[in-house]
Amino acid sequence: MIEKDTDVEIQKADGKRVSLRVPAYVCDTCGEVYYTPEVSRKLDRIAYSS
Repeated sequence: MIEKDTDVEIQKADGKRVSLRVPAYVCDTCGEVYYTPEVSRKLDRIAYSS
């Protein structure tokens, strides 16, 4: 796993899309992206805010 910033696009509850760059762990074999619980909670708050 390597830690690096990744781009993520979220569709909010009101239909608007938001693009963000957030820290994540990325598998150096398959490219799967994993977010820490803290980052995941922040993304959820953004997605469900109006």
